[in-house]
Amino acid sequence: MEVSERGSVAPWTAPEPPPSLSSQVVPRPSRALIWSELPPLAIFTIGYFVACKYSRFFNVSSAAPLWFPDSVLLCALLLTPKRRWVWYLLLGLPIRLTHFGVNVSTWFLAATYANDCLKAILSAYALQRLAPGSQRLNTLRQFGFYFGVAGLIAPALSAVLGAGTRVAMGFSFWPSFSQWFLGDVIAALVLTPTLLYWFSGEWKEIRGQELQFAAFVLTLSIVLYLIFLVPRASYSPVALYAPVPFLIIAATRFRPIGVSTAISLLALISIVGTVKGEGPFLTKYPPHDVLSTQLFLAVISVPMLFVAILIEERRAVERDLNQNRRVLDEHCHRIEDLAGKLLRAQDHERENLARELHDDIGQRISLLSLSLDELQNGLSPEMNRERSLTSTLLQDTQSLATDIHDLSHQLHSSTLQQMGLQVALKALCRNATRQHHIDVELHSDNVSAISQEADLCLFRVAQEAINNAVKHGKAKHIEILLHMGDQAVCMKVIDKGSGFDPAVASNGLGLVSMQERLRFLGGHVFVNSKTGVGTEVTAELPLRRSA
Repeated sequence: MEVSERGSVAPWTAPEPPPSLSSQVVPRPSRALIWSELPPLAIFTIGYFVACKYSRFFNVSSAAPLWFPDSVLLCALLLTPKRRWVWYLLLGLPIRLTHFGVNVSTWFLAATYANDCLKAILSAYALQRLAPGSQRLNTLRQFGFYFGVAGLIAPALSAVLGAGTRVAMGFSFWPSFSQWFLGDVIAALVLTPTLLYWFSGEWKEIRGQELQFAAFVLTLSIVLYLIFLVPRASYSPVALYAPVPFLIIAATRFRPIGVSTAISLLALISIVGTVKGEGPFLTKYPPHDVLSTQLFLAVISVPMLFVAILIEERRAVERDLNQNRRVLDEHCHRIEDLAGKLLRAQDHERENLARELHDDIGQRISLLSLSLDELQNGLSPEMNRERSLTSTLLQDTQSLATDIHDLSHQLHSSTLQQMGLQVALKALCRNATRQHHIDVELHSDNVSAISQEADLCLFRVAQEAINNAVKHGKAKHIEILLHMGDQAVCMKVIDKGSGFDPAVASNGLGLVSMQERLRFLGGHVFVNSKTGVGTEVTAELPLRRSA
């Protein structure tokens, strides 16, 4: 674009007015609110003035290769509420009408400014509708919408109107259209993202790296000055590769704000150097120099911004994953703590229930059995029917007493508490052999006492494994192998029953209970089973942790 107009922004967020006290009464703006509006408007005025000053570097006979005022205006609209857009549009008008001298027609300045305003309004409105919220350009979705609307559609429509105004001044339509379009596109892709990042608060992302970033910008500026502004007899195309490492460093280390700032420096300095007749883009045909610069900037800016935003999105995902992992770990710790408390509460309730069964109900059943025995002895020999009935009741009562004793032992083994793990396991094997009429054997080393919790854990695992082998595996022979090493105690419960497929999920709580008991003491349980072969349950408990 020539000394034309198109605009972008200078990002800032003006404060929202305070809510009204009544839905029917609109309060007059306070003096503090009016003063709070002045800094954003002042920043916009200064930024738009500087942008127009830069644009005077190009003459009206050829379109500007990069239209800086567009970026300032669009950025201002993107970062402020719609109801305040009119102030920024009005502030830019006198700057445009008075800043380009007497060589430019007033009607042309007014027409091009109106064109720029329409393009900025269209871009800002469409972007806020497509991606509501803050326009930070830190996601690929936001950048995709921005590239399509502000980088292609709006510049194309604006170029049609702008080329029409240039035709009225005697220029050809299609050359004017292409020049206008490229100038708008380069401004939208190179300068506007930088302004958005800096004025929307993205500078906080490089907090703590201020000195590194300043050194990076200074070094890049020196390199760009040597490439594009220092006169020399001839330039090698290799010079164009010099800024690439800086852009890669900016994309990977300083986030999108760093790479966009580096690209803006590259664009401003390279275009000034090319227009002045310096730099590696020089050819024998000056219009081709500017076109080469524009294409170079377009080709390098989009991929670099894409890479920087992609890296930023990945960092955001990693931060979310780490946060979710921390929350999940906290929940897991809570669940594990709750599981341990539930197991302890379950053992405590089992102990209380076993004591009630043994000390109360068991004793009462024993007294009932003695009474029946006494009754049977007191009956005369002629009372055969009564003696038979009493004998049956006595047998049932004795059987009930035995069952209650076994149930009490299953709920809480007093033998385990008084005699230790080995004796309790031997008693468990004898009871299982007697109750289920199967062969249950214990093979153990001289296992010394570990701790009360560890003994109870291994006893419960053996008890659950035997119950599963009898109930589900229909096993007729079960072996318990107990071995204590230097670092851990290992117990295996092996049966030759029907087995099962470990890959098939089970609704039972037996295996879960084993795992939770061992995990609570730092141990592990392994189940190896195959259908038709049998099952082997291995429990390993570290001695130091369990003690």
